[in-house]
Amino acid sequence: MVSRDTIVHTCAVVLAIAVLLGVEYYDVGTDGGPAPVPVFLLFYGLVLGGAHLYLAVRGEDGLVPVEARWRYVAMLAVLLGAGAVIFYGGDRTVGTLKLEQVGFGLVAVTILGYFLTESVAGYRASRSE
Repeated sequence: MVSRDTIVHTCAVVLAIAVLLGVEYYDVGTDGGPAPVPVFLLFYGLVLGGAHLYLAVRGEDGLVPVEARWRYVAMLAVLLGAGAVIFYGGDRTVGTLKLEQVGFGLVAVTILGYFLTESVAGYRASRSE
């Protein structure tokens, strides 16, 4: 039997592909420049986090605990947001640092923090059983 997680993930991927087809059909942002970036963010946000966001909002555990889904969605939002900031303002500076350097630092800290948080949560879950 197919799990609920698999069905929701499949629907999220189909929705993301529909977004790409809609963008192509309506010729939105296909001329280059900064316009394709929101489409990129929406597509990857749906593919990588759409199902987790949906299941977290509904409070359904399934194969992954709801708290872990929220942590994943938060991490993905920070990474996609930092990617957009790096793309749109990478050549600007914050003090003596380029915004690109600050953004990549934020990405690194976010990934490290996510893995650390998930490791601690996994350890605590294994100890309580």
